[in-house]
Parts: sequence; structure tokens; C-alpha cells
Amino acid sequence: MKLFQKIKNWKTVRGWHIWKLKLVDARLYFVSMIVGLLTGLIAVPYHYLLYYLLHVRGDFFASRPAWYWHIPLFLLFWGILVFVSRLVGRMPLIGGGGIPQTRAAINGRITYRHPFIELVSKFAGGVLSFSVGLSLGREGPSVQIGSYVGSLVSRWTHILRGERKQLLAAGAGAGLAAAFAAPLASSLIVIESIERFDAPKTAITTLLAGVVAGAVASLVFPVNPYHLIEVSEPALTFFVQMKYFLILAVIVSIAGKIYSALMLSFKRVYSATKSPVYVKMFYLVLVAYIISLMQVNLTGGGEQFLLEQAQNGSTDIMWVLAVMLLHFGFSVCSVSSGLPGGNFIPTLVTGGLLGQLTGLIAVKYGIIGHESVSYVMLVSMSAFLVAIERTPLTAIVLITEITGHFEVFYPSVVVGGLTYYFTELLQMRPFNATLYEDMINSPDFREEKRYTLSVEVMTGSYFDGKQADGLSLPAHCVIVSVHRDGKNLAPAGTCLIPGDQVQIEMDSQDIEKLYEPLVSMANIY
Repeated sequence: MKLFQKIKNWKTVRGWHIWKLKLVDARLYFVSMIVGLLTGLIAVPYHYLLYYLLHVRGDFFASRPAWYWHIPLFLLFWGILVFVSRLVGRMPLIGGGGIPQTRAAINGRITYRHPFIELVSKFAGGVLSFSVGLSLGREGPSVQIGSYVGSLVSRWTHILRGERKQLLAAGAGAGLAAAFAAPLASSLIVIESIERFDAPKTAITTLLAGVVAGAVASLVFPVNPYHLIEVSEPALTFFVQMKYFLILAVIVSIAGKIYSALMLSFKRVYSATKSPVYVKMFYLVLVAYIISLMQVNLTGGGEQFLLEQAQNGSTDIMWVLAVMLLHFGFSVCSVSSGLPGGNFIPTLVTGGLLGQLTGLIAVKYGIIGHESVSYVMLVSMSAFLVAIERTPLTAIVLITEITGHFEVFYPSVVVGGLTYYFTELLQMRPFNATLYEDMINSPDFREEKRYTLSVEVMTGSYFDGKQADGLSLPAHCVIVSVHRDGKNLAPAGTCLIPGDQVQIEMDSQDIEKLYEPLVSMANIY
């Protein structure tokens, strides 16, 4: 009888916690929408300022001012980059794109100690770097800005420790959605590249935040310039089409291998160079200024130049090849500097120009018509992003979502899939994953020897119903406490139920290896 009563009481407690867990989840989803709104209100003005400065710089160089006006402007640009580089020196986490830093924050490798100050610095540093004309993208800083917002909101709302990483991920996805007005792709990049674990709660919070941030972006930018690209699918037989797709995937894979290897090599060489910062910045400004005098739309990531070529591009193969190589070299210099700015846009531009080059060669030999070159460009952009970032779902959905051309979805899947396979053969690693490893293995990186991972127990998982002190965990992993109803319970004698936040202590060096397995034990997905 007593045993029956204990089981009945346990079921009552369990049922109450499951019901309460639903309310906690609803609160988390609501808070994630707030994160999306705040991220949109910050990242969209960031995007607008970049767009505005791009046109101001373009108008200045298009006006062909007298030579003496170039001297103060060059000195101003030089001073801006020196200032930003020193800002990065004081706050290293704001340097670069921001995706590796966001992943490190979600994994617990780093902690945003001053998220508001770093957010403002990232915002200002990205705008100033772009104003000079460096070949950097807006997506990386937008992602990190969103993660800063997620960190701040998690503090303000006193969210559970185990759910903080989901708000960081939601903010990161919202940042990408604000940059491209692509909420679905923003959710996918978090799963494929940042959080790297497809827990439904993370996917839902990211999608909700991305939809809200994307809505804010659509209000400020009602016209998506990518929608203006006209696409004409080439009339090819199935076998000819497959042959062409195969050749395109091979070209993109080899080019991606060269692109990634050179980008990483130059970045490491740049970091090892002992020249003073002002000397490095002088040469960087000099390159940016010379390119601005030649083709100003090739600066600032080169997105405007890509759109021009996709809508009414050149037919000169050698000229397109020369411009593509020039843009690539400029992107290498810009990304290697470590200044705030992403590499998505430069990657898309390089991929698009590579597609234009491939398309023009196909036109020359009568394989496709000239009206289909933009079709090849969009497919190549998606495939090149797959080659560099190794995120096939994100790349395919992003290009389809921002262009609105569903006719490129099928070829993007085929060419992207082939590219992914070929890059596996070439032993290519994701660019941002390599940057992440370089960051956490650098001499300047500081971490605690032990790290506490917080996982939430879900109904029907391996942890559900188990005694906390009787679980078999990987070596050096210890459950230090169980958080339930605002209290920390000792592991000894505690039976885990849904909604419990289990605090697992492990060696910091094992985070990447044990993160997904431990989360899997607490989840059912």
C-alpha cells in the first residue's frame, strides 16, 4: 500500500512538473520573440548605415573630385582603421566575423562579461570598417550582435541557466535574419554552424526570433535587390544538364579549396607579422582606396557589383576573371586584418563571379544562352557557400529565400550536394570551424580548467526517471547539482524528472567532444 502511494505521489509530482515545463517553454518562446525584436531594432539600423555609407562613398568617387580632396579623406580612413584596430586590441571578442565567437559563447568556452559595451563596440567597429570600403560582410557582426542581445535579455529576464544558450542561438539567428530578411536560413545556420545540435526548442526559439527580426528588416528594406535579378532556366536535356552540373561542382570545389586555403594562410601570416598596427592599416587603406578609384562598387564586400553583374553583366570573360581575382585578393586582405566584419558576403560575391565566368564560357561554346548566365551565378553562389562554410541546407535555402527564384532550388540541391561530396574528398573543413579552433587554441585564449554544462531533462530521455548519482557519464564528468523549482538539489538521492536542469562539470578541453552526447542523454531528439 505504501509503495502504491509513493508511486501515485511520484506521478502527481511528475505530472505537475511536466505541466509547469510547458509554461516555462511558452515563456522561453515569448522571450525569444523579444530577442528577435531587439536584435532587429539594432541589426537593421546597422545594415542601413552600411548601405548609406556605401552610397555616400560611391557618390564621392563618382563625382571625380579634385586631387587635393583625396588626401584628407585617405588620412581620415587611415585614422579610422587604426582606431578600430586598437578597439579590437582592447576587446578581442569583437574582431572578425563573430560566428566563431558566438559558437564559443554558446558552448561555454567564453563569457560575455560586458555584453552591452561589446555590442556597441562591435556595431561601431563594423560600421567604421565598412565606411573605409573593406571587403567585409554585414552578416557576421549581425549574428554576434544578436548573441549579445540574447545574453543581455537572459540576464534581464533571469532565464534558467540551461536556456541561456538557446537565447544566444535565437539572437544569432535573428541577426542573420535581419541582415538578409531570411528567417528560415537563419534558423538553419544556427543548427548547422553555431549550436550544432538540432534540439527542437533551439530550432523553435531561433525561428521565432528570426521571423520577428526579418519582419523588422522587411519594413526598413521593403525592396530586396536580389528579387530584381531575372533568371532564365537553360533549355537543356536531362543528361546534358547533369553533365554541366557535375562540371560546375568540380570547378566550385577546386576554387573553394584554393579560396579557403589562401584565406586561412594569409590570416595566420598577418597575425604573425610583427609590423606596427598603423603600418598594416596604411597598406590596407591604400589597397581599398586604389580599388575605390577603379571600381567603387567592388568595395564594401562587393555586393553591389555582384548585383550589377547579375542584372546586366559584362560579356568579357577575361575582364570578369580579372575582377574576380582582384576581389578575392582584396577580400583576403580585409578578412585577414581581423577587423569587425563577416566573410559571407565576400564569399557569395566570389561564388557569383565564378558562376558568371563559368556561364560565359558555356555561352561561348553554345551550351546555354546569355540570358541564363544569372541562373548559373545563383547556383554557383549557393555551391560556393557550401564549399567554404560546409552548410548545405543554409546555403541552398538562403539563396532561394533572398532571391525568391525557386527555379534555382533544384539545381542548387544537385550542385550543392555534389560540391559537398567533392570537398569531403578534398578534405576541406568549414571555414568558421577552423577559425573557431584557431581562436580557442591561440596563446591569448584564456579558459577555466573545468566547465559546468547545464542540460534540461526532457520526458522520455535517458536521464528521465534515473537517480542523478547513479548515472554512467563519460570520464571526468560529474553532476554537481540539480536545479528544480528555484532550488539546487544535491545529486545524491535525487530522481530526475522532466524540467530538471542538471549541472554537469567537465574538463573545458572536452566541451566540443561531449557537448552533443550529454545533451542527447537529456533530450529525446
